[in-house]
Amino acid sequence: MTSLFNTSHKITHESERMDQQFIIPFISLLQQSSNECVSWITFFFCVIFILSSMRLFGIVGLYAYSVLATITANIQVLKVVNFSFSPEPVALGTIIFATVFLVSDIITEHYGKEAAQKGVWLSFVMQIFMTIFMLLTIGHPPLASDIVYHSAIETLFLPSPRLLIASLTAFALSQLFEIHIFYKLQVATSGKMLWLRTNVSSIIAALLDNIIFSTIAWVILAPVPVSLKSLVFTYILCTYLARVIVSLLSTPIIYLSYKCLPKND
Repeated sequence: MTSLFNTSHKITHESERMDQQFIIPFISLLQQSSNECVSWITFFFCVIFILSSMRLFGIVGLYAYSVLATITANIQVLKVVNFSFSPEPVALGTIIFATVFLVSDIITEHYGKEAAQKGVWLSFVMQIFMTIFMLLTIGHPPLASDIVYHSAIETLFLPSPRLLIASLTAFALSQLFEIHIFYKLQVATSGKMLWLRTNVSSIIAALLDNIIFSTIAWVILAPVPVSLKSLVFTYILCTYLARVIVSLLSTPIIYLSYKCLPKND
């Protein structure tokens, strides 16, 4: 028993030392950079994760990325930062969530419309399951020594019903719409002009997503609805510009996806 305790203590000590030597300096370096720079880094890693997941695991890897990115973006949205292009603070999650639309395009391109729709519903259901699991976690009464961690988990995972409803509704409708537009353009262009269907479907769907989410969350279900001006300029257009940029930058990624198909696909 003593040996087990000593081993556990040693592992904890090593973990804390790693935090001090690597993790904290890395975070400090990022915080000294501009928010735009950190967003570029985020997008770069998203691209690496998407293409490597596809290469290693095929459509299963893309499904896994889509689920992970959806859950991550819904956690990130709790934090707001300032960007030079926006007069108002912008909620994070935009970059990662925008790549979910890229993944839907990649799946539609290589595996078909039905496979992409299955990915949407998989992400939708997994988001609900994650919420239920974390509610059950919060349901355990905290110990006095654990109150700080319990409060942190509550802050991150205790959902506002209106935000959850708005998020899931906007996600499902915009994703299905995006897949439909991409597929229709794919048929209309006989599989050519990949750049056109990628950008048109993503840009239109992103605007639809912003409109649905913002209208439900900040007007329909909000205790005090925001003004029309705030709805349009603060909640819809501020993040939409970032999503358009991500969509344009994603164009070469979907071409690269042809190089990353597993050998058996």
